[in-house]
Amino acid sequence: MGNKISFFSFLNIGSKMIVYNLKIIFANKFIWFLLGAFAFYVGLILIYIFSEDISRVEDLYGVFVFCGLLLIFYPTVFGIQNDQDARTIEILFGIPNYRYKVWLVRMALIYVITFAILLLFVWLSSFLVVRMPVVSVTYHVLYPVFFLGVMSFMVSTLVRNGNGSAVIMIIFSLFFLILEEELERSKWNVFLNPFELPNNVSETAWSNIVVENRIILLVVTILFLLSGLYNLQKREKFI
Repeated sequence: MGNKISFFSFLNIGSKMIVYNLKIIFANKFIWFLLGAFAFYVGLILIYIFSEDISRVEDLYGVFVFCGLLLIFYPTVFGIQNDQDARTIEILFGIPNYRYKVWLVRMALIYVITFAILLLFVWLSSFLVVRMPVVSVTYHVLYPVFFLGVMSFMVSTLVRNGNGSAVIMIIFSLFFLILEEELERSKWNVFLNPFELPNNVSETAWSNIVVENRIILLVVTILFLLSGLYNLQKREKFI
């Protein structure tokens, strides 16, 4: 009986935490970024549908990445400031293992929502524009999206101001975009498009480059996450 009560208590606490974090994620201006992602997607997809040129998966990859970045931008950049503005951060710091019980749940919810919406976008594109492996395309799109999303979270824990964090992340994103052409065939390219095989590169070599790129992005994403969580332990900087 005790175990059952404990289990239901855990479910009750977990559900309340998820509902609370969903309210934080969807608060204020997130809805505008969500609508912006849908509008951007619909606009470009209509262009592809009515275009005389044959659309390719590699052309749509950038569309999905940009939509994903719009979805994760606000909750990862402004999450800390929203907690400070709502004066809930003092309460959150009073929870033992704050970083694990709150922000890990929030990050997980952000990315589950982003994954679900991107999966819908890719599926619709596969149905309306050109056939593509829906799960595979979504999987690869998540790498740069997760990388920049977690990087935004880490930067927000250092700057502790949403507008300042947004400016820094826009600068970093532009920097990565500028380097994209220079690093087109490099494993260090953040926006590497795995579906666009460069000229004079064998499929085997390109496959190895893609795998190495994904490993690098995953490792750095984990390091960014750990760094951001560590920064959240410095209570005096946030209160």
